Amino acid sequence: MAGEGAVFISENGEVFRSPAPKGVLVNSVGAGDSMVAGFISGYLETGDYREAFRMGIAAGSASAFSPNLATRPETEALLQAF
Repeated sequence: MAGEGAVFISENGEVFRSPAPKGVLVNSVGAGDSMVAGFISGYLETGDYREAFRMGIAAGSASAFSPNLATRPETEALLQAF
């Protein structure tokens, strides 16, 4: 959904929606892959879909706001501001 945000629906029907964080689009290449990687990382760390969803959005957005794929510190900084 790009700048419009994201939606996640769990296997038991729980729905999470979120607007996209504010930022300047620099390079969207790899942002979707970064979102998936952030979600998986967040889920492995917390076991919580809501936190995994937030981490995925932060990772995807941080990559879109960067000339390269986002680093963990860039993702965490955006997660704190988001």
